Amino acid sequence: MLRQTTRGVFALYSKFIKLILPLPSFFEIALPSDEEPNVFPVTVTRQKIACPICAGATVCHDRSLRRFRHGYAWHIGVLWIELFLPRQRCKACGFTFTFDFGLGLVRSSTESFRREISKRCHGRSIADVAREYELPYTTVERWFYTYASDQLVEEKAQHICVDEFALRKGHHYATSVLNAETGRILAIVPHRDQDAIETVLKKVTGKIQTVISDFAPAMAGAIQAVFPTAIHVLDRFHLVQFFTDAQQRRRRFLGEAKKHHKARFIDRCLARKPEQLTEEERGFVQEWLQEDFHTKHIYQALNHMRYVLKATTQTQANRRLKDWLKRYRFHPCSAVAKIAKTIIVREKEMIETILSPFSNGIMEGTNNKIKLIKRRGFGYRNDAHLFLRLRLETGH
Repeated sequence: MLRQTTRGVFALYSKFIKLILPLPSFFEIALPSDEEPNVFPVTVTRQKIACPICAGATVCHDRSLRRFRHGYAWHIGVLWIELFLPRQRCKACGFTFTFDFGLGLVRSSTESFRREISKRCHGRSIADVAREYELPYTTVERWFYTYASDQLVEEKAQHICVDEFALRKGHHYATSVLNAETGRILAIVPHRDQDAIETVLKKVTGKIQTVISDFAPAMAGAIQAVFPTAIHVLDRFHLVQFFTDAQQRRRRFLGEAKKHHKARFIDRCLARKPEQLTEEERGFVQEWLQEDFHTKHIYQALNHMRYVLKATTQTQANRRLKDWLKRYRFHPCSAVAKIAKTIIVREKEMIETILSPFSNGIMEGTNNKIKLIKRRGFGYRNDAHLFLRLRLETGH
């Protein structure tokens, strides 16, 4: 009975060891010694080894006992495997080589271990991973950028967002394309001119039906050149931003923010929808609107545009947008008239924007995540490394 229990425990232990030390079936894993509990001796069943040059039969003329990192366990640390590596000689061509049993052995680690360490870098800095696994920073960095590209998920998209983001201070930008349904970055290229936008759009695979972007002329030109049949939707966030930026410029001009010592509070109240304000905030807003003609009409134009964006049918959208343009195109408030001129040259895209369920909101959220990733890495000297990291860590 005791012997059967011991066998059962040993079998269970062996199964557990195989889970934390995945190896091909022809390996036999022995128990570690008490002196070195993290070193597992491994033996290999006898097998024929072919020459990698001529596929002829080989003989073992030497072997050496080596240790390699292969796994990790809490409270124990890195798990090593210890095995004899044969040095083979081909009988036909005389070629000699060391056989690694398909483990991808390099120096003191297996390929499985290196790939696992590279996965541990997702969402963390390389320095953190290096400290946890007691590895040199340069080693972890080299492994990550060697295997990270293999972990990229290539997916086809139907609806995409395109936008630029700052790489660093000094007008250094890059352009990215994101799957509007999954939130995954599909491609990134440096710069933000029309050539760069066309280049990044051409990297996208799939039958593109909708492209969401801001109001930049370069965006419109690139989208028309690469996806002429796709629906071009303008981002509502940037549209509203036209009005809120105009409000902020006006308040700064008047010096009201300095007077009230509530710059952010004023900007927030004027940017929010009236129904989202408290009674006290509504009182402040009415007071500010009565103080200045331009502030009043920018605020009214913004809320009128919000009403336009609520249209649900083509006829309704056309009528509401035409009414808005008719009212504000030649408005005495120059800030509102300027916004109307921007919209009138994009009238067709504006109709699509009103009726489309898509927006660039998911891209703006991704841009915030990009800032966090850059801050976590204390900046990136190599743009290609940053682009790879961004593609790995965005999306569902």
